[in-house]
Amino acid sequence: MVLIYPVAAITAKNGLTIDFLTKNNMAFKINSPFNLDLLSTPMFERDMGDDPVYARTLKTGSIVFNKDEKDPYKKLQTLTHEMEHVNQFKRGDLDYGENGAGKQVVWWKGKEIDYKHMASGDPKQPWEIEPYKKEIKLNNKY
Repeated sequence: MVLIYPVAAITAKNGLTIDFLTKNNMAFKINSPFNLDLLSTPMFERDMGDDPVYARTLKTGSIVFNKDEKDPYKKLQTLTHEMEHVNQFKRGDLDYGENGAGKQVVWWKGKEIDYKHMASGDPKQPWEIEPYKKEIKLNNKY
């Protein structure tokens, strides 16, 4: 918050203020009581069709949850997992798309990997190691 007060005003002939000089009296930072990462992460639910996953994290940072999942604990576990993928995208560790040859690929810390490995959701893939560790940590906590 910054408190600004006028020091000198410039007025027109009709008496209206047209501009004023200001002085910054004080400034301080207020920390949010909310987790802003969660608040700035778009989350949606949809029918995942034949996709057997609980959720997918898009490289835009949005999380799409399977609308058929009703268990609140599983939803929390999934959110914990997918937020780690959001962080991986933000850090630049994880990306996916088409390479120069037109092939669908995943880039993990600069290394190009066939996209089929991402679609599989295999917990042994390097981008899945941290999210699964977060799930285990959550399981141990509750």
